Amino acid sequence: MKIAVAGKGGSGKTTLAGTLARVLGRQGQAVVAIDADTNPNLAITLGISRETAAHIQPVPHEIMGEQIGFSGQKHRVLVVAVQDVLARYGVPAADKTTLLLMGRVHHGGAG
Repeated sequence: MKIAVAGKGGSGKTTLAGTLARVLGRQGQAVVAIDADTNPNLAITLGISRETAAHIQPVPHEIMGEQIGFSGQKHRVLVVAVQDVLARYGVPAADKTTLLLMGRVHHGGAG
């Protein structure tokens, strides 16, 4: 099962995603919660302390590569096995969940 939570800022996406992940984990599901927010806070919802969360290593962009499909179109593909990504970057969290952090904004830039 794959579930994505999206919506406007301040609508409770992180709280909903974290709660759902923990409930499914308590029910014995293998849960990988992926935080792709530019202001990542899912770790806190999953029971990870702020201090620990501040030091979580994000998954690097290098795990993805480009491949040309049958149609001749380029698309992004994972070039590292999923289990290797989880072993290297997955952070165990409450209720048998695992967190992957996809990125973090370190400073503002021109836009």
